Amino acid sequence: MIDTPFERYTSKSQFARVSTEAWIADNGYCLGCNSERLLPTRANTEARDFECQECGQAYELKSALRPFGSRIVDGAYASMMRRIESGQVANFLLLRYANPWAVTDIAAIHHSLITPDVIQKRNPLAITARRSGWVGCNILLDGIPPEGRITLMKDGLYLPKSEARRKFGATQALAEQPLKTRNCSRALLNLIRTLPSNRFTLREVYRFERELAALYPRNHNLRPKIRQQLQVLRDAGLLKFEGQGTYELTFAQ
Repeated sequence: MIDTPFERYTSKSQFARVSTEAWIADNGYCLGCNSERLLPTRANTEARDFECQECGQAYELKSALRPFGSRIVDGAYASMMRRIESGQVANFLLLRYANPWAVTDIAAIHHSLITPDVIQKRNPLAITARRSGWVGCNILLDGIPPEGRITLMKDGLYLPKSEARRKFGATQALAEQPLKTRNCSRALLNLIRTLPSNRFTLREVYRFERELAALYPRNHNLRPKIRQQLQVLRDAGLLKFEGQGTYELTFAQ
């Protein structure tokens, strides 16, 4: 008699973890190149569940029965910050499944826009806990602009791989920028996304000086910084410059 997954795993969370990992191993693909396969990493590999053997992109899988909210729980805070500082943070795959078992939605979070400002330090575990004093972290999803959130499947339907890879490739251009630049790019993109139109002017962006000053209090010359960031985003292909101080977002929400 052949055991079914339900017979091997009595814990629902364990079954979900094993099932979603198996599903990605069978159906996942790389966003960074044309590889149609992601390989599972060795057991207990830190903060990466899959890798692409063609281009080296790494992926960490998060799965849930309910929709993901404004944050996701991750591992140790110190480890996450170390990976961000060293440029070793993986892309995240957010997979939602239904009950009975079926994959319904998948989104990818681009590693280049996972910066220190979207990592929330959690309180240490209580002294009575098995890992007393351990400090975890949350990733604040609402701090990541749409350019860093790439939909792969929606309501059980795949979106075109070519479009997902194109969007990933545009955002990947930011990975070549220093961490401080990427952090500012992420913040500015989020602010631009609050404007009423995808087409906007430099004057409209200057109105965000107060918000940016609160985020970066040591920078007392923000307008040149804003212009520099708009150029970074333009060179990455995330903005189009239309002349006379007018810009347009490349990717609509």
